[in-house]
Amino acid sequence: MKLASLGLWMIMTLGASTVAADTSSWEGKTFPDYQLANQTGAVIDNSKFNGRWVLYYFYPKDNTPGCSIEADNFAKRHEQFVADGLEIVGISLDDVESHAKFAKDFNVKFDLLADVDKALSEKLDMVNILPWPHTRRESFLVNAEGIIVKHYPTVNPREHVEQVAKDFAALSQPKDKMK
Repeated sequence: MKLASLGLWMIMTLGASTVAADTSSWEGKTFPDYQLANQTGAVIDNSKFNGRWVLYYFYPKDNTPGCSIEADNFAKRHEQFVADGLEIVGISLDDVESHAKFAKDFNVKFDLLADVDKALSEKLDMVNILPWPHTRRESFLVNAEGIIVKHYPTVNPREHVEQVAKDFAALSQPKDKMK
């Protein structure tokens, strides 16, 4: 029995770390196409953001402590991000109804996409199975051409909004102004 438990523990631990280790090579790649419903039930796809910078932030579950902190922080800064030229999009495996309640609770005005079939999350290798199926807390900053310019494989929900603001300010500047 002890040997079987040890084997299961090793599979769970090593399997999870292998998945997480492969997530660092996204920069420079095109963000995948998608069609997902938002918290109002409207189907959203990449074309909504053509020519715009977008931060796609993936989070594990609506109405959990870290996810609530992160959503609240993005909601508070949303108007300023849009004014600066950055759209914010949250994505989890939760359904439209869960997102609708979550958006209402935290006054979220940006899209929360329901990837219930894991279509987009699996393209980005974002799904963790244990302890329940959910996306990892990671984000992708995508430029106006649809290219991932910054991948955040590790996110602190309290600090992420500030880091995104700094990175967007630096990365969205024309190359000749960065000198």
